[in-house]
Amino acid sequence: MNRTSGQNVLAILALFLALASCGPSPQAGGGIGGTGNTATVVSAPITGFGSVFVSGDEYETGHTSMMVDRKPGSQSDLKKGMMVRVNATLTKRYDTNETLERTANTLLYEDTIEGVVQSVASDGSRLMVLGQTVTITPTTTLDTSIPGSNVLRLVPGRDLVEISGFVTGDGMITATFVGLKTFDMKTETPDYQVKGLIKNHKVTQKTFEIGALTVDYRDAVLNDMPGQLNELWDGLLVDVDGKQVSSGGAGLSGVRMTATLVWPEGLGSEDSEYTNIEGFVTQVFGPGEFSIGNVRVLTNADTMVEGGALSDIKVGAHLEVHGPLIAGIVNATKVEFE
Repeated sequence: MNRTSGQNVLAILALFLALASCGPSPQAGGGIGGTGNTATVVSAPITGFGSVFVSGDEYETGHTSMMVDRKPGSQSDLKKGMMVRVNATLTKRYDTNETLERTANTLLYEDTIEGVVQSVASDGSRLMVLGQTVTITPTTTLDTSIPGSNVLRLVPGRDLVEISGFVTGDGMITATFVGLKTFDMKTETPDYQVKGLIKNHKVTQKTFEIGALTVDYRDAVLNDMPGQLNELWDGLLVDVDGKQVSSGGAGLSGVRMTATLVWPEGLGSEDSEYTNIEGFVTQVFGPGEFSIGNVRVLTNADTMVEGGALSDIKVGAHLEVHGPLIAGIVNATKVEFE
């Protein structure tokens, strides 16, 4: 992807996000049993189909605008396990607060990693792709595009994979979906993609690292990135597109990528009446205050906690968080340990 195509992608995404930010207006059904609409943002894996189930909840998709890997898509492009972001409208009863229907307005899917397999653990529990360690769990969806749906059948140095999952730490990803992509290495260049936490940002060299991947961004389009100071970039969760990958990064599994596009991961909105986010804690700022990726979460004395206690929230904890999004911060009404 060259600089112009990177800018084109940004223009398409900007239009998509503008549509996503158009929240619903309240509607009353009259009387005690009246209904109202609530705007919501959901970031979690697909758990099933009928319409689309995300984190166990069904979202109607009859009129949903979808973007799949930066292109207009449809439900047929989606697979169980893919991490998606949904802007939706919840229809609720005023008297009981019961959710009667969830309607997806927009749905966005982007790969967590797309790259050539570097290595496969002998027991199939891990892959190395673009300098990232990818953990395969019993709940990871292994697509039928992989021979026998078995990662041990993947060929390092040849097979291009798309991976969706949770960023759990520096260069660490827990996969929720793994699929094999078809391309001709002699005539095609992959659209390399990686999502991860920046470290070792070097302003003068215009490089940073994600796991064992060194990213050279000197010619890349930087979208919504903060000022180029180490303290502002290090620890930031970003998405990176690249056009060229070679050996030479940090460590034995190190690789180097020339970036075409870099932007911070987020929810696409600063405010929403309700949010539902599933992910791993990447920073803890104090009791009851933490972040999942770039999303800051605040709890209070009224926050319901299931499966643990607030004192159990540490870096690496797998959580599902619910609550309103205000000025980019989730004010948690409920926290569930997964």
